[in-house]
Amino acid sequence: MNREIYLHTGFLPSSFSMYAMSLSSGLFLLEKPAWAVAVAAVGVILGWPFSILAFLLLTFYSLAKQFKQAFLSGAVTSIALLALSILVDHCYYQRWTSYVFNLLAYNVLGGGESHLYGTEGPLFYIRNGFNNFNFCFILALLFLGILPNCKEKVCP
Repeated sequence: MNREIYLHTGFLPSSFSMYAMSLSSGLFLLEKPAWAVAVAAVGVILGWPFSILAFLLLTFYSLAKQFKQAFLSGAVTSIALLALSILVDHCYYQRWTSYVFNLLAYNVLGGGESHLYGTEGPLFYIRNGFNNFNFCFILALLFLGILPNCKEKVCP
């Protein structure tokens, strides 16, 4: 009996961005800030656009170390990937569009049709936080209440 093994892999944008963050951090620690910014651009554009928040500090530090090289590598990588992405989207959708801009416009600016996925009130996020993090979520909320009352530093 001859059995063939088929491997099926899926592209998970958040995992891709996580790998890009690891590589970008490693490049930064190896004192290659221009490469770190280029990899950050790849992680944001090809992976998960919201991961830009995780890449911000690394990008700012890289720009502070070598502004010209880091800026050029980030700009060239971003423009090339966005152009390629728009061309691929045009081939599939037969109109000029960009999934990155559409995703950000829908989620950040509130555009689009929210009834497609449903809308929830603030209580949903509290229930969801407790379901995902159990007592750690309660401790985090307690910390937010205790933090303003802390007068002295705990760690020297």
